[in-house]
Amino acid sequence: MIYKTKTLENNNQNILLVAKKIKAGNVIALPTETVYGLAGRFDNDLTIKKIFSIKNRPLSNPLIIHYGSIENALEDIYMDSRAKILAEKFWPGPLTIVAKAKNKLISKIATSGLDTVAIRVPSNKIALAVLNQFNLPFAAPSANRYGKISPTSAKDVFDELNGKVTTILNGGTTKFGIESTVIDISNKKTKILRHGGISEESINQLIKIHNKENNILIRSPGLSNSHYKPDKPIRINAIRPREGEAWLAFGKKPSYFKGVSLTLSEKKCLDESAKNLYKMLRLLDKKNVKSVAIQKIPEKGIGLAINDRLRRAAFIKDK
Repeated sequence: MIYKTKTLENNNQNILLVAKKIKAGNVIALPTETVYGLAGRFDNDLTIKKIFSIKNRPLSNPLIIHYGSIENALEDIYMDSRAKILAEKFWPGPLTIVAKAKNKLISKIATSGLDTVAIRVPSNKIALAVLNQFNLPFAAPSANRYGKISPTSAKDVFDELNGKVTTILNGGTTKFGIESTVIDISNKKTKILRHGGISEESINQLIKIHNKENNILIRSPGLSNSHYKPDKPIRINAIRPREGEAWLAFGKKPSYFKGVSLTLSEKKCLDESAKNLYKMLRLLDKKNVKSVAIQKIPEKGIGLAINDRLRRAAFIKDK
């Protein structure tokens, strides 16, 4: 179905309107502190199916359920001390906890039929305002085509999904620009399933993390080998650009290069680079170039999350 997509400005009236739309079973796009998401009722199978359909996302890839308060989020899982420690330190914020599901109302389609659920409490004031008006959790995966670049502005969502969603709530540019860290506490071994807005070092100061293991079941979004892909091919860990390529620098742009060139951060700031990553990839995707070469990013802090996204964006299956 093709809709006339409207972008609404952030104000109390529109927050109330969006909350009513979600409560009625509609799917809308709104900002979180990480990226923009497609929000729909957590307990409505038809709504959840609509989210998967809009994104063209496989049903085997579960959604993250967002809550307006820490208390409500923790009530919906079977938790131990790890959940309390993580929630007290990092919520509201860009951390997703995967644990055994307790609330039977959570759509089985949203959890891909698993006995676990991915939950978080966002810190974005607009998302929290909608959640508090709505007074129920909502599922909210990134508001983009499955496998493509996540949106960090209302315009990104419009460019991606114009005609597929009725409403986009404009909240400006997202703070982190990269998705949440996902941590699995569904068994005794604590594992990071996806690097994101909270660094592994920060989590390790509180609880012991085991090395990531290959799971038969996908308990978290963003785990497919090919993901976060622009339409143009990218080359990562590049030393210098080749003929016909655009250059995405980490640091200052090279003065000798006369082609298309952008930088994630002139000061080599990893936080700034994470915030700019998807924005820069979208800008370069629109340029008249064959491909995009990306300078090496340090594998530390949020740089782990940046490199994770870049590796998945550059992934090519063996023929």
